[in-house]
Amino acid sequence: MKKILLTTALVSSLVSVMSAANAATTVSGNLAISYFATSNDTSSATTGSYNGFGTESQINFSSSGDLNNGMKYAAGFSWEIDGGEALGGVSSGSGLTHDAAGAPTEGTYIEFITGSTTFGVGADRDTSIDGLGVNFAGFGYRAISGVGTSITGAGYGTDASFGFHANQKFDGGSLGVAYVPNTGRLVKQDIANGASKSTIDGGESYYSATYKGKIGGLELVAGVNKTNGKATYSDADAMGGSIAYAMGKTKLGISYGETESSVAAGSARVKNQTTEVGIAHAVSDNTTVGLTYTTSDTSTANTTEEEIITASVGYNLGAVSVQLQYKDASAIGGTSGTDAQQLGMYIGTKF
Repeated sequence: MKKILLTTALVSSLVSVMSAANAATTVSGNLAISYFATSNDTSSATTGSYNGFGTESQINFSSSGDLNNGMKYAAGFSWEIDGGEALGGVSSGSGLTHDAAGAPTEGTYIEFITGSTTFGVGADRDTSIDGLGVNFAGFGYRAISGVGTSITGAGYGTDASFGFHANQKFDGGSLGVAYVPNTGRLVKQDIANGASKSTIDGGESYYSATYKGKIGGLELVAGVNKTNGKATYSDADAMGGSIAYAMGKTKLGISYGETESSVAAGSARVKNQTTEVGIAHAVSDNTTVGLTYTTSDTSTANTTEEEIITASVGYNLGAVSVQLQYKDASAIGGTSGTDAQQLGMYIGTKF
């Protein structure tokens, strides 16, 4: 009888917590449509001129509030559909499942907050330096999308995998750390029923530390990432940072990123280094123009420095933003003569 009473009390308590969480739940989202016209002179399968559209749509569910121990909490998850993907962000399959490599992990988290300290579990919580760049008026990645294998396209993090994370805020910024036990992104049902080594152990462990903040008018980002491979040769390291400074209507910035890894047993470790400088100027309250210059180099023998020049303009219509940019790239992948140009448009809105 005591066990039944205890269970009843527990159920009542859980219902109370769930009701409170539902009362604080918010829904938001974003939608973007892009268009690209590309001239590609590389030797890859995508050689030649082509054009087409891209899409991104996402719905976010989030909740926050007070816990009964004096702490606060935050939780949420997102459903994302990009072009060519099923609901949930899976590039193949039925979607709405985490039980696959490349499973949807967009903004999935439960966090506990005490004062200026946050710690939690989940994925995609902006704890790495992935996506460094100073293209203030443009959009997308630094490399030209859909063209060859760019040195500039090297990643700097793996926020998309489930793990543990923490963030400490202080005067001048915040420090975030993360630990991902398995970068394979294989996730089973709620209590891991049906899990086995072959179905859930698909990657390596990973950890990162990243600082983001403002000091004396400077916007700063700096961080390091480490991936411990299942084999010694598959270990990977990354580091990078950026500095930006605004002077009236003009903003200047520089970023640097470096990755080092091997691709096969016995092969030499390859180091990729990318430096980008950018400037943007607000010509009116709603219009900003920008220019960036990106150079990338690799330690692989007989390669040429990759260069990308990006000119962009962004226009704010309030609920909708419109961005145009032109990219001119040379020596893509470090190979002389592999060049490409791309004109792009990006129209986005949030709700």
